[in-house]
Amino acid sequence: MFSTLHLFSILTIKLFFECTFTQFHSSIISVMTAPATGINVSGYDNITDNERSTVEEDLNKEFFINLKKANSDYFLIDLYPDVIRPVMWLNDKTAITLSYVIEQSQLLNDIPYEKILDHTDNDTFFDTWTEYADQFIAKLTEIIPPDRVILNLGGFTTTYYSKNRTVVEYKDKMQIERNNYFWDRLNNYFLSKIPEAKVIDFSKKPYIGDFNYPFGHSFSHFESTYYKDFLKELIYITNRK
Repeated sequence: MFSTLHLFSILTIKLFFECTFTQFHSSIISVMTAPATGINVSGYDNITDNERSTVEEDLNKEFFINLKKANSDYFLIDLYPDVIRPVMWLNDKTAITLSYVIEQSQLLNDIPYEKILDHTDNDTFFDTWTEYADQFIAKLTEIIPPDRVILNLGGFTTTYYSKNRTVVEYKDKMQIERNNYFWDRLNNYFLSKIPEAKVIDFSKKPYIGDFNYPFGHSFSHFESTYYKDFLKELIYITNRK
């Protein structure tokens, strides 16, 4: 059984594993702060039910309650939201993830906040993130043994297959490479705190994006081969003695 945080290839995993708990698009900073109150997500017609659940889970801060109830054998995580999404501080005790759902809805204008921690200065973001990552890892390893934590190192692609199947480079390649550098930095810190964790690392393999990706063309989505190989690697890790 699996519990996951942030993972973008969860649909593939569910075909072969029992996934007892999943939470999407939550920064570790957000997870470790106090619950957000007084925000009603139900009144926004342009937010789907799945998107509403994603925002509500980030607001409620019940991640560790749900993780403990899930009684999972493994915990699978990637640090995608921490790499690329800002964090909104509602007050000095509560932060929420400024996910794409909030960003693309009226919610962004309706939520009162004191400040936003974004990625214009990644050194400042890193200093704050490590403080909350330490707390997160301490609580996580009370529930999941360190050697049952699986970190997907992840990363963004700078090229993709176009509609006519030629390889095209993203126009914002330099920004994507900057994001990948920061992702490596977060991964290295996470693993320095849980050296026993298992790792899925496809950084040496030439996967690229695909214009025809079924859930939207993006530098965070890959060609189908990636997801097949990801599943194979996951099966290998969980069956290794």
